[in-house]
Amino acid sequence: MRLIRPLEWEEVFLEWYKNEGENPDWIEVAKRRGHATWADWRINGYARRFECEKAKWALYEIENPSEVVAAWFGGPFRSWIERHYDNEKTKSFAELAQRPEIAELPTIQQRMNDYPSESVIAALAMPDGRTFVIEGMHRACALARMAAEGRPYPGKLIFAIGTSSLAELLAVGKND
Repeated sequence: MRLIRPLEWEEVFLEWYKNEGENPDWIEVAKRRGHATWADWRINGYARRFECEKAKWALYEIENPSEVVAAWFGGPFRSWIERHYDNEKTKSFAELAQRPEIAELPTIQQRMNDYPSESVIAALAMPDGRTFVIEGMHRACALARMAAEGRPYPGKLIFAIGTSSLAELLAVGKND
């Protein structure tokens, strides 16, 4: 993993916005969950609870992203806890990559065949050594599936990684 440069939280959030903020499906989810805008939903429902603004952020280039991400963990999102984590708080992406419902998701299959290499996944590195993806779950699953199938991503990718001082990430999502 090669450090490119330090980042401010606002830069990380802008990348998140580029990935989701103008997508009508995500905007609709935000409204269904009682938020006026996508940004309000992501800031108040996720970023503040993860204390993203307090993390020390940097941009990194990772040479073997499929293998690295497979060892990371999915964020504690209630929808993922219910659908894919067997009601546990998290699963590693290596574990998620083995789940048939993950392998069969059209979004993940599409990203495996045409990975958006210009996109940036955001993750938090925790004091216990685990790294949690907080934005980019489907892309992370696609990378882990590539590793599981023995055809890892063939190049380098860029990641925004924040060093968190939180002992744990609380579960977020749905209508909280």
